[in-house]
Amino acid sequence: MNRKLATMWGDLRRWLRRRRERVVLTLSACMLALAVGAGIVGSLHLHRAAVLERQQIRTQELQSAVLEGDNADVMAAYRAVGAHDAAEGARIRPLLFQYLRGRTNFSTLEQRIDAELGRLSRESKTLYPETRSWLILWASATGLLIVLLALQFELARRSGRIDRDHARRSEELAALRDSLVAVVSHELRTPLTSITGYLEMLEEDAGNLTPQQNAYLGIVRRGSERLMALVEELLLVVEADRGLLHVQDDVVDVPTLVDDTVESARPAADARTIVLRAEHGTSGAVVADHRRLSQLLDNLVSNAIKFTPDGGRVVVRSGRRDGQLVLEVTDTGDGIAAEDRERLFDPFFRAREATVNAVPGTGLGLTIAKAIVDAHHGALEVDSSGEGTTFRARIPLGGTNPPVPSF
Repeated sequence: MNRKLATMWGDLRRWLRRRRERVVLTLSACMLALAVGAGIVGSLHLHRAAVLERQQIRTQELQSAVLEGDNADVMAAYRAVGAHDAAEGARIRPLLFQYLRGRTNFSTLEQRIDAELGRLSRESKTLYPETRSWLILWASATGLLIVLLALQFELARRSGRIDRDHARRSEELAALRDSLVAVVSHELRTPLTSITGYLEMLEEDAGNLTPQQNAYLGIVRRGSERLMALVEELLLVVEADRGLLHVQDDVVDVPTLVDDTVESARPAADARTIVLRAEHGTSGAVVADHRRLSQLLDNLVSNAIKFTPDGGRVVVRSGRRDGQLVLEVTDTGDGIAAEDRERLFDPFFRAREATVNAVPGTGLGLTIAKAIVDAHHGALEVDSSGEGTTFRARIPLGGTNPPVPSF
């Protein structure tokens, strides 16, 4: 009996030992499975993070490449992000730039991309409602987000930087302009005044000079006069630009002023067989700055003679229209090109005809003419359709101004 019990107990222990080994193995397998699973999950998370990081880097590379505008970099980044070929990128890129430059709308862009890459669907996100900020393409085959452009936002940022640079540059130019005024005023005009004074003294004592010395003296005098005139023109342009050009009230006899201008310019016109004449009615007067109006007409007539071919015609007219003094200078030259008219009154601007034909001048005459008219609260117009050009100065007449002839 005891032997039988001992045998049964031994069998039970062996059975329990085998069961325990299985339980341990099962628990070990479970723990191993959990560990492996955790490792796999961790690896997946790490892999996903690495993929996202690489994707972000590639997207940034793409954006940088697009903004830099290097086509080779764009194609490389495009292939790296979306696994697409260069041909697709080459077709997409000009479409995107047309959209971002405002040459087409988003609906048209979608249609054109559909025609080029039908397997891609698009989604547009706007960071700011009033601007095109992002254009995002989804690759439907992979579900991969391809950020192709963030150009508009970058352009807006760059535009702000350009505006700041422009403001700083404007301040620098203003400082340079003030320096120029100081140099012209003190370093040029002052010695020129002395030179002119001594020349006048020499001319008064010209009896003691030989004919050749008198000729040399005349050359020096004319050169100093031209240089002084240029200095005065520069100062006038700067004053007008700074809003410091003021006019005084003189009683100006308009027909006499026109006649004097024509007679002063007649030698230059006669030298080229140009017919120069004045057209006005009965005598009349206005209240304006006599010296500035004379300078206005001198510049307009001189400019007309320069651009009129030999044997041509220049007519100076004066009169009244709609309560304004109207001064017109008409020539029979070749006219002014349309692209030159917008910049005609800019300082130092030289029209294409002046450059091609080597017409002498500083490019300040018309700038000064407009500044004088503006100082009188008037307007300077130009008509140049076809052959010939007419410059028309309109200067308002006050209620107390005497009338001028109508035409």
